Amino acid sequence: MNSKLRILIAQKELVEGRTLGIRTIASEADTSVSTVQGLLNNKMKRVPLDDLGNLCAYLNCQVGDILVYSSDAPQK
Repeated sequence: MNSKLRILIAQKELVEGRTLGIRTIASEADTSVSTVQGLLNNKMKRVPLDDLGNLCAYLNCQVGDILVYSSDAPQK
């Protein structure tokens, strides 16, 4: 899985005309800072469903807009 969270945040920044830091995103989306960081860096193996749902609501998107399956991703 790959995350497109960085792209979605950049789009939100353009629309709102402001810069969104990790702590701001986590606070406004009611998610953990570690979830936001992990998704931004494609380092998460598990994403809490409530955090994912909150990010979707915050970014006005669907789960598939944030997480994208890639066959190139390392398999365990």
